[in-house]
Order: sequence, then C-alpha cells, then structure tokens
Amino acid sequence: MLIDLIGIALGLFSLCLHWFCPASIIEVLHGKVFFPFFSWILDHTIGLLPFPFFYILIALAAYWIYRGYKNLRVSTKKGESIVVNLTLGILSTLGFIISVFYFFWGFNYDRIQLQKRLSWQVKPVDRELLLQEADDQVQRLTLLTLSHRADIEEGLALRNYRLLESDIRQEAVRIANTLGYLGRDKVRCRQLAPSGVLLRISTAGFYNPLSGECNIDKGLHPLQKPFSMAHEFFHGMGVTGEGDCNFLAYLLCNQSNNDFIRYSGELGYWRYMRHSVYMSDKEGYLKMVETLPDLVNQDLKDIDNQLDKYPDIAPRVRDAIYGAYLKSNKIHDGLANYNRILQLVINWRQNHESL
Repeated sequence: MLIDLIGIALGLFSLCLHWFCPASIIEVLHGKVFFPFFSWILDHTIGLLPFPFFYILIALAAYWIYRGYKNLRVSTKKGESIVVNLTLGILSTLGFIISVFYFFWGFNYDRIQLQKRLSWQVKPVDRELLLQEADDQVQRLTLLTLSHRADIEEGLALRNYRLLESDIRQEAVRIANTLGYLGRDKVRCRQLAPSGVLLRISTAGFYNPLSGECNIDKGLHPLQKPFSMAHEFFHGMGVTGEGDCNFLAYLLCNQSNNDFIRYSGELGYWRYMRHSVYMSDKEGYLKMVETLPDLVNQDLKDIDNQLDKYPDIAPRVRDAIYGAYLKSNKIHDGLANYNRILQLVINWRQNHESL
C-alpha cells in the first residue's frame, strides 16, 4: 500500500511540475542538473551494454504484469478488494513511469524551446518560397549525386554502423552545444531487430528515456539511417520538437564532410517536402520529378519499396495516440510538427545558414 501511494504521489508531483513550473526554472534545474546527471549514469551503465536495453525493458514489463497478476490472486484469497488493489497497482505503476520519464528526459518539453534559441525569428513560408526551395532542392540532389556518386555508393557498400554512429554523434554534440543543449558524447543509437518492429507502427526510430538510448529500426533503407539517427541523437540531447529534430538532423547532414551522410539528409528533406509541393502545385511537382536524375528517383523508389515491406499496423490508432502524447507535452500541432522542418530550413537559408 505504501509503495502504491509513493508511486501515485511521484506521478502527480511530476505532472504538476510539467503543467505549472515556469520554463526558466525548468531550464536551470532540469537542463543543468537532473538531465545531465541521469544521462551520465545511463550512458555509463546501460550505454555500455552490447545490445539494446529495449529488450530487457520488455522482459521487465512482462515480469511486472506477471507479479501483479500473482499479487491479485493472493489478495483475492485474503478476501481483499480486487478492484481497489488493481486500481492502486495500475495508478502506482503509471506514477513511477511518469516520474522516471519526466525526471530522466520529459521535462525537456518544458524548457526553452529551439525557436527561442535561434538568432533569427521563424517566419511563415508562403507558396512561392516553398516552390522555389523545392526547385533548389532538386538542383542540390542533382549536383550531389552526379558529382559524388562514387562516394555515396562507397557509403552504401561499407555498412559500418558503429563508425557511422560515431561520426553522426560527434556532429550532433557540436550542434547541441552551440544551441545550449546537452552534448552527450556517449549516448548510443541502437538498431532494433527484427526489421520492421518500429516501421510497422509508422516509426523510423525513437528515444527511450527509461534507458537513455536512441533507437532506429534495423529495416530502414541504408540511405535513411544517417538522417534518422541524427534525428534521434538530438532527442537524446534534449531537443523535443519533432520538426526541430528534423531540422537539426538536416543541418547536421548538410554540413557533413561525408557525402553519404549529406545525401541521406537531402533525400530525407525532399521526402518531407514532396507532399507539400505536390499539394501546392501538382504540375510543377511532376516536372521537378522528371528533372531529377534517374539515380535519385531510383533511390527514392528503393526507399519506398523498403518501407512497403513493413505495412502499418492500425495507423490511425498509432497516429491518434502519438498525436495526443505530443499535444499533452506542449507540441500543440501534434503530428503535423514533423513538417516544421520545411519552415525552419527555409528560414535558416534566408538567414545566411546561421543559427
């Protein structure tokens, strides 16, 4: 009973801080104390494991459910109320999970957000600007693949995941430190198997606050992995907005000396852009696609074909749950926040590509 009450109290305390504590206080307490402290512990314990801690968490969750079932049976034999014990057990478990989530990472949602850390104001993007950026993006992809195809093919063939992880993490640390986030130089980005375990729920990757690890799906096409990995690394360094992480991931790839990483970022950016361009100017979009080199169109087709191997399971349910999660954590536009990358990148270019 006492443990249950402690769990419930911790959960309520965490939610009260999340809802009511000013961003300036959270920025200092969480950004400078709790988040660095817990991240250091996780990076130097769980981060040293040779496999993702995600699998252990699944086993622990299964064991927790089993123990809860046994406790309920014991309570029944003692004549105690099943409803009361079950309710307390669920609320207590949720309370502990909520408190760990927020103290380990979740209070980053309440810190000063990226838009206020930039040296320029984020302005709306009109149709003309979007179409001009799309036309420029076609030129970037064309130049990159025609001038550096051999290096891109070499990156595709190498498949040295640990080396790629190290390169991207190093650049993520540099950018994170520039913006006042936590530059974690030990955080891991794990590949989860079996392939499709995340893609089947419309997710390329996620950051796990309970383990301090970034995770991406092993089934991703190799050309998607650098951009997706960079996105998750920025979550691991305290950036919360999905569009913000997309923007910083693109920035990292765009500034990389590795042509394979650069190409991954440009492809990832185009894949976010193409739907908006199509909706704005269908004929213009089709003409742009026709001017792309065959190699680029084939790479895009290969990525789509790879994703098609892992069709979504209940996509509407997933979107509803994750959209509600984002909104509850002050990402008010929900899933639409992912496409904020377009607005941020275009503003970044208009401000001389500075932060």
